[in-house]
Parts: sequence; C-alpha cells; structure tokens
Amino acid sequence: MSFIGFPFLLVFLPLFLCGMAVCGRFGAVWVKTWMIAASAGFYGVGAPMFLPLLILSAGGNFLLMHAMYESERPGRWAVMGVGLNLGVLGWFKYLAPDVIPPLGLSFFTFTQIGCLLHHAGGDTPPPKARDYALFAAFFPTLLAGPILNPREMLPQFARTEGWRLTESDLIVGSGFFIIGLLKKTLLADPLSTVVAAGFAHPETLTVFAAWQAAASYSLQLYFDFSGYTDMAIGLAWMAGLRFPDNFEQPYRAGSVIAYWQCWHMSLTRFLMTTVHAPLTLAILRWRKGHGLGIDAGAQRTGAGFLTMIGVPVMTTMMLVSLWHGATLPFLLFGLLHTACLLVNHAWRVNRWPLPPTGLCIALTYLCVLVGAVLFRADSVESAGFVLAGMAGLHGVGVIQPGIHAFADVIWLIALYAIVWFAPATRQWIAGDRLGRRSAPQWAVVMGCAATLGVLAAGGTGEFLYFRF
Repeated sequence: MSFIGFPFLLVFLPLFLCGMAVCGRFGAVWVKTWMIAASAGFYGVGAPMFLPLLILSAGGNFLLMHAMYESERPGRWAVMGVGLNLGVLGWFKYLAPDVIPPLGLSFFTFTQIGCLLHHAGGDTPPPKARDYALFAAFFPTLLAGPILNPREMLPQFARTEGWRLTESDLIVGSGFFIIGLLKKTLLADPLSTVVAAGFAHPETLTVFAAWQAAASYSLQLYFDFSGYTDMAIGLAWMAGLRFPDNFEQPYRAGSVIAYWQCWHMSLTRFLMTTVHAPLTLAILRWRKGHGLGIDAGAQRTGAGFLTMIGVPVMTTMMLVSLWHGATLPFLLFGLLHTACLLVNHAWRVNRWPLPPTGLCIALTYLCVLVGAVLFRADSVESAGFVLAGMAGLHGVGVIQPGIHAFADVIWLIALYAIVWFAPATRQWIAGDRLGRRSAPQWAVVMGCAATLGVLAAGGTGEFLYFRF
C-alpha cells in the first residue's frame, strides 16, 4: 500500500486515526496494539507474501537482543545477528535475481541491525516486545525509511503517556504530510515523462535535451524521496512521535561531504556510526600501535591519507553502492562519489583556499548530477550516451520533440528556485510560520492543498525508492 494511493488516503489513514482516537481512551497498551495491527495490515495489503518475513525478522531480532542481554559474551550474538540480517538482505537483493525483493527490506533490516548494535554491549536491557514491534515495523518507515535510531526512537515507543491524538499534533503532522504529498504528485511525477523519454533513447540526445533529462531526474529523485520522508514524518507526528529529518536542502551543499550530510541523512548516519567510524578508529589504533602518526600532518602524507581517510571512505561508499543494487552503474556511482569525497578531504586536510561559495555549490551539484545519470541509467553504455550528449558530442540541437519543450524548461527553472531558495519543510511547518496554525486561513490553505494533492494522486506513480 502506498501513501499516495486512494486506498491509503481515503480508507487506511482515516481508520488508523479513528482507531488511535478510540484506543487512546483506554491507555498506551491499547494504542500500541492498534498501531502494530495497523502496521501489519498496511504491509500485508502491499506485500502479503512477505508479511511472515517481516514478522520473523522482528521476532528473531527481538530474541537475539534478549540472548545478548543474558549472555556473558553478547558480542558473539551481535555478530551472528548482524550476519543473519545481512544474509537475508543479500539473498533477496543479490543472490535471487528472479525473486522480487520484499518491499522495504533494506530499510527495516538496517533499522534492526542498528538496534542490535545498540544492545551489543549486553548491558542495555532489551525493549519490551510491543515497543520493539513498533520500532521495527511501524508503517510510515517500512517502505522507504527514514532508518530509525534506537537511541532516539525506543524511548518514544516505550513511553506510557502521551498516546492520545491532539489538535496540535494533527495540525503539524497533516502539514508535513500534505507538503510531502504535493512534492510527490505535483513536483516529482510530472518530470517522469521527460526522464523516461530522455533515458529511453540516450544515443539521440543533443546537448540541451541531455541536460534537461539529467536535471529532470535529479529533481524528480529529490522531490520524490523528500516527499516520502515528509509524509512519513507527518504520519508519525500525528501519532505523537518525532522522526528524524532525512533531507536538509542537499542541493545547496558546497561540497560532496556536505551533500552526504544532508542527503538521505538517516542512511548516512547509520553507515557513519556502524561502518565508517569503527573502521577509522580501528585504523587509528593500528597506526598508533605501530608507532605511526595519526595527527593532521600524518594525514597529509600519501600513506596516512590513504589509510586514515581513503580506506574508510571507499569502504563506506561501496556499501552505499551495494545498498542500491549490485550493478555496474551503481558501482560507478559509488566510485564517482568516492573520488569526489577524497578530493574534498584532501582539500580540507591540506587547508587549500576555498573557491567562492557559488562556485563550490555549482561544482558539487555538477558531481551530483553526473552521479544521478549513473544512478538512473539502465547500463553503463546508456549512461555514457547521456553524458556524451551533455558534453555536446551528439550535437547542440535546440529543439527535440517530446523532450525539449519550452514549458518544460520554465518548469525546471521554477523547481530549481524551490530547491535553492525555498525554506525546508520543517521551517514551514514546525517553525514560526505556524505560530498561527489554528487560524481559519491556515485551515483553508491546507484544505485546498490536501484536495489538490488527493486529486493529483490519481495519476501518480510509485515512489522511486520502493525498489531499494
């Protein structure tokens, strides 16, 4: 079931909120039980054959946390648990090409791996079964994240008070949800025609059409995924929960390092805390144990830069590539971003002067745009054709039917204006702009926006990240 389908918008969501309102009168246990049942129903409607896998995954990881807490050597249980989770993930995504992977497998698996590692020391009591079931399978995050952090979210799921629907939570949550719906239906999906036409026959793209196809896809991906995140945050907010942000205006970043700190933030944080930081720490300890320097001066040497910065970055970005798929275009996508990150780190370590801010943003976005072509292309050859077209190797060609329409170009300019100059969703919804959110004018505006979003949802496509 998708957030943008009529069954969800007109049936599931109203029933979910009504159930919360009724159960809230009887206490936290009733509300949590209802939320678990609703989440199982949500996933079961969309992927009934994989609902047992979700239940088995949550139940198995819950038992592993209890085993870690009761064991004298919890680390062994943690290693086994991570291995089992990655084994299931790897089998469905890479070893069984004829089997369609379960919806949201990467997201709910990484969420649970993070929780296993959080309890790996064996000194943190495992959560209660009902609280963990919500953490592992609460429906807003099941299909495309964000990846939840156990330190932030388990205390929220474990609380015994504050499970009643409130006017404030409903207003703010619906604001997030409606803006996300509009991003998806009005901003992302109309770009799909140009993207599909451009990448269907990339060998014919002239310079303008190639740039338009690439730019359209980068914007489609941004508004599609950020729209889903806004909707997930809004749904959780309605239920009294506070999910983390997943986007912080990444196309305004002045370096590829800053870009990854602002794009898919929950995945970046997960990989930084579970892969990059532990690997970096291990390398630093090894170097120190062998009498090698670990200061800034040592990082400026070739061997020091490679081991202390290069190896952790390359390892992390290869995992980012594999997260999206075991294909050559995704591998090249990871290598491109690895190279850009290493250049950024080398610039920082050597304290070279920075170019003007506008130039930094433009160069960063150019790297991101080239990466988006690799990300979208069906093959390396297809990506090469698009990039060759962008370089002008297929001719200049001002007009190309179906791809390079004047109105489409104006629309792209308007979208870039939103990306580069408009406030973030949280600034609009949870900031001072909603100090008067209970005013009748606000209700009229959001009501019209909701109506527009629902009407537009009738012809929309699925979220792009559902295939990951």
